[in-house]
Amino acid sequence: MELLRTERGRFGAATLGVDNQAALCLTEITKPRPGHHLVREVETLVQDVRKKRPNLQLLGHWTPGHSNIEGNEMGDVEAKRAARGQSSNPKHLPKAFRQRLPHSAAARKQAYRKRADKVAGQMWSASPRYDRLAMRDLRMRRPLRFFHKATMKLTRRQHNLLVQLRSGNIGLNGHLYRIGRALSADCPHCDGVIETVGHFLQVCPKYEKERQALQRRVRRPESIAELLTNPAAFKRVLRFVDDTKRLSTIFGDGD
Repeated sequence: MELLRTERGRFGAATLGVDNQAALCLTEITKPRPGHHLVREVETLVQDVRKKRPNLQLLGHWTPGHSNIEGNEMGDVEAKRAARGQSSNPKHLPKAFRQRLPHSAAARKQAYRKRADKVAGQMWSASPRYDRLAMRDLRMRRPLRFFHKATMKLTRRQHNLLVQLRSGNIGLNGHLYRIGRALSADCPHCDGVIETVGHFLQVCPKYEKERQALQRRVRRPESIAELLTNPAAFKRVLRFVDDTKRLSTIFGDGD
């Protein structure tokens, strides 16, 4: 549009080749959206061109990217240069682009969330509770909000059960002995073996039959972290716990 505005020759029609369909669609949307200020600048340029050439026929046409059109290829090269900070001479740019462009609200929010997640991870790893976490391989494997979102459709009982399995603070002898609620930390079915969440879910021979259903329809054995962070495994884990009845005195029988 800037070239049309500054062009001095005579012509009655012009076609704009744009390789971004979304950019073309934005010209018909009045509701503010990310990058809409750029659309307004283009509209201002169009109005300037219309004043100078009132009879000009202007057509916006979608041009597939990398279609070997010389102008399109040259535009891609210049766009990549600009992304690396190698901007053109400001005198050759439209007035709207000679100053720093406004920040994108969506991009700022995304960057903020990314920094917040990083800081939260650093604070959590520095916390004394980090080393006390029974499930070592669950440490910050995925953001906590991911777990909450994945369990929104579960019952409160199912949610609490998964939380306790993930933390290791659950009614198995390994934890109960640590808090003074059991005489031994050993598994009731395996002498000399501490009953941890890992032992309960993956090792104890007492629940081998129930474990076959837990590992069914998977190509390879799943780790504890996969079982307790992958939403696709949550239902199988809950069914396994219900089938073993090991924690029924605490959580009751499943529906």
